[in-house]
Order: sequence, then C-alpha cells, then structure tokens
Amino acid sequence: MGYLFYHNAHTVALRLGSQSSVELPVAALVLATLGLGAALILTGGALRSSASSVVGWRQRQRERRHQALLRVREDGHRWLWSGDLDAATRALARYVEQNPHDVDAVLALANAYDERGELEAERRLLETERAVVGSEARLLHQLGRLALKRGNAGAAIDWLREAVQQHPESPRLLGELTAALAAEGRFAEAVPVAQRQVAAERQPAHRDEAIQNLTALRYRAAESDPDATSGDRALRRLLGESPEFVPTVLRLASRARAAGDIRTAERLYRDAIRRRPRGVLLERLTALHAASGQVDRALPILRDACSGNDLAGPRLALARALVQAGKHPAADAELADLVRDTPAWRNNGIDVAPERDLVAGELALARAQDREAATLLGRAATGGHRPFAYACPRCARVWSEWRDQCRCGAYGTLDWVVDATPAARGRAAGEPLAAAGA
Repeated sequence: MGYLFYHNAHTVALRLGSQSSVELPVAALVLATLGLGAALILTGGALRSSASSVVGWRQRQRERRHQALLRVREDGHRWLWSGDLDAATRALARYVEQNPHDVDAVLALANAYDERGELEAERRLLETERAVVGSEARLLHQLGRLALKRGNAGAAIDWLREAVQQHPESPRLLGELTAALAAEGRFAEAVPVAQRQVAAERQPAHRDEAIQNLTALRYRAAESDPDATSGDRALRRLLGESPEFVPTVLRLASRARAAGDIRTAERLYRDAIRRRPRGVLLERLTALHAASGQVDRALPILRDACSGNDLAGPRLALARALVQAGKHPAADAELADLVRDTPAWRNNGIDVAPERDLVAGELALARAQDREAATLLGRAATGGHRPFAYACPRCARVWSEWRDQCRCGAYGTLDWVVDATPAARGRAAGEPLAAAGA
C-alpha cells in the first residue's frame, strides 16, 4: 500500500452517481475497498454466529423440555408401581397429551385408569390412541381385555382376533382369545384356538396349563353339542385321550344312567375309580346302586378302592355304603378301624372325625339309637369341616357338593377334603363353605 502512495500517487475519480463523483488516490480507494470487504465478512460472520447461537439455544430448550417430559413419564411409572394412582394418572395424562405416539405411556395410563376403576376413561383413551397410531397389537390386546372385563365378550373377541392376525403365534393372545370365546359360550370355536395355543407354547409349565384348558374346552364343546350322538362320540374320544379328566366320566355315566344303561354307568365309574378313587366317583357309584335298592353291588368296587393306598375317602365311603346296605356289623368293624387309624391321619394333617362321626350317627339311626345318633350327628356338624365336602386344590375354596368347574375356573379339580393335597387342606381349613350352585 505504501508503494502505491509513493510510486502511483495519481488520483482516480469514483463516480457515486450521475451528478456526483469523488477523486481519491488509488491507494486510498484500494484501502477503502479492502476495509469494506472486511466489514462485510465480519458482519456476515457475526450474523452466522448469532444464528447458530439462536438455533443452539432453541435446541437446548427443546432438549430441556423433552427431558422434563421424560421425568414426568418416569415419575408416572414410579407412582403407578408404588400404588399412588392419582399422582400416576396426573403425570401420565400430562405426558400423553404432548406425546400421543408413545404407546408404552398410553398403556401405563390405561393401567392406571383400570386400577382406579375408571373403565370408560380407559376405553376412550385406548380408542383415541388407536386412531392416532393405528391397530397396534398391544392396544388391541388391552382393548380386548377391557371389553371382557366389562362383560362384552363379543367386542373382546373382535379386538383379540385382530391382534392375533398380527401375531398368530403369540400364546398370550391366543389364550386371551380362547378365554373370550369361552366366556361367550362359543366352545366349538374356542377349541381350535386353544389347540394353536398349545402348539405355540414353549414353556413347559404354561404348556401343561394350556393342555388342561384345551381338555376342558373340548369337554364343554362336546357337552353343549346340540347333536347328542355327536356329543357322546366327542366325550368318548376325550375320555380315551384324557381318562383322568373326571367331568367326562361323570357326564357319560350320567347320560348312560338317564338312558337306563346302568351297566355302562357302573363300568365307567369302576374304571375311573381304579385309576384314582376320587370322592365324587365313590359317591356317584353308591348313589347309582342305592337308587335301585342294590347298594350291595357297589361294595366290591369300594373294597377294591381301599386297597393299594392310604386314602381315608374310600374307607369312609365303604363304611357309609355298608350302613346303607344294612350290614351293620361290617360297618361297625370298619368304623373301629377308622377310629384306630385316626391319629395317624391326624399326624398327616387329615381330619376324618366329621365324616367318621356322620357315618357312626347314620349307623346309630339305622339301629334306632336316637340319642347316640343326635350326639354323633351334632358333633359331625360342628367339626373342622363339613362331612364329605369338596375342596379345590388350586384356590382352596370349599364346596358342599361336587361341580365340574370351580369358581376359580379350574375344571375337574374338586376332591373330598380328607383326600385333598396337604397344601389344599391347609388353605381350605379357613375357607367358608360355598353352595354348589354358587
């Protein structure tokens, strides 16, 4: 620049407009141009830096808001697990309002509504979410469970069918669909779905439970078949495949008895008793022959049932049948053996006293010993459990009479309290007695 001033000091006219111009040395003009360029560059850099700062600030603000919402969601989940449903509902509702695509949060909020008993609010939430994200399998599953809980099995079936279409190999969805079909009484449709569940289940314990459920559904489908001949064939086929399933035996024997085929009914009871002398089988066999005044015909089978095991039930049933058959000395001898073995059973947690006192009271009545009978029958009525009552090993509910399905949903599990498993007897001891029709 100094070179230009010294060796090229002439001026140059710079026209600013049509009427105006300014004369400047070449060096000054070049210097001014360079300065203007530098100013423009600095200005552009400052503007770009400011814009970057603004963008970064906005990003940080968004990130802070996002992290705050995530904390709200985490708080909602924590309160839900800790049981603070009001706080959980408020937090999750706030989060879901701003993040409607977060299906996990929506399901957590739905669970909060469910725990609070706000089923209508849960339904609206789930249906709104379905409109937002579409037919997501978890939403369909939750909608199906909700519909079933509200008693709308038809709607539950529709939701769960749609979910199964997305995940046809899901044991959980297949199980839920099976339950919905059974609740609607559509047992014939439920059977193939239950078969798919058994095929899809990989966990041994869950598979065993699925097989038990399938057996129960096949029984209900055969039992409710409007074609009696087809239903009987299905029941016989089920008996051949699952001979230990007692409801099938009782249903076939009941139909045989109703048709006057006493021999077939006796054979069904006898074969089932040989497999396992369940209380209801002993009771029904005795009642079958007592109806025709031939209790004696049941005695050989009952005696066979007493051998090869240490169960109290068959021996009590035999003593009671001996009383009904008028064989009082034999009944006396059997009762004496029961009294002798009572302490050993008691040591194993088995209380046979109510049943033993009932049979002894019935024997006293048969002998016209009214005072002794009143004492024994009164003692039987106030014992640790109702004589010859049934207990469910799964839920420990006690029933006055046998039924094919317990209130807990288990099929064919009821057995006399004296022959129930020790764990079931222990739980059943404090359970109230349920009526058979309850």
